[in-house]
Amino acid sequence: MIKPLEIHYEVRGYDCGYGGPLKPFALANFFQETAGAHATVLGIGMEDMWARGLTWMLSRIDIRIEAMPGAGQRVIARTWPVAAKKLYAQRCLELLDESGFRYVGAMYEYIIVDVQTRRVVRPERTLPIDLTTNYPWPFDDLSPGVEEVQFGALEEFSEAFALEARARHIDQNGHVNNAHFINWLCDAVPRADGETPCRIKVDFVHEILKGGKVSALIKPAPAISSSLSRKVLNHAEGVTSLRPAWFSALTCDGILAARGMIELDSL
Repeated sequence: MIKPLEIHYEVRGYDCGYGGPLKPFALANFFQETAGAHATVLGIGMEDMWARGLTWMLSRIDIRIEAMPGAGQRVIARTWPVAAKKLYAQRCLELLDESGFRYVGAMYEYIIVDVQTRRVVRPERTLPIDLTTNYPWPFDDLSPGVEEVQFGALEEFSEAFALEARARHIDQNGHVNNAHFINWLCDAVPRADGETPCRIKVDFVHEILKGGKVSALIKPAPAISSSLSRKVLNHAEGVTSLRPAWFSALTCDGILAARGMIELDSL
């Protein structure tokens, strides 16, 4: 059976935002590096896929954040594949401290794309290994992506900011890296002092290329009623609250590139 992979990181000052917590952009990079390393160990890394005329692309994510480490803390990113279902290869990820406390749990869903035709191919027909494992998920309610019906029409959104995709945003696939998508979707959302994303759900709909004119859009989503973060529950067991939530979107040259739903909490 495939075993999980763990990589140890030290959180640097530039990984953290105002007030000290790890930024979503840095978290996305930790997870991307760890998932990529595990794929390489399994013989299905980027170079292995390129040799066969294929590439991985991230399609949907669900990240649940219970707390965030600060600068100078040592953390462990752990990952393992879940299964290949239809067009998607599912992967779980966690961010832990050295005692095993879970800061973050996530589910990522990838697709495999033919480099020449840009068509999606089924993992079970393409990969040389079976990705199915039976390790428990970090959280039972992880469900990647955003429901289109709830998301609504782009005409209902207002623009938070606009920018041009630059060379620094482009990854080895020749398009804007997913970590920048996550960063822009989170940055678009208004936050009160002390608030930070505690749930990040994204559908990556269309790639963004260098020079693309990007708009980040937002609209309020229904507030989320759920238990307070673990940090708060230590002081108030069983208390529930309404967390603010926002739908966010990225368009590139007028075409939808990503749908997001961002929940906020004071972690």
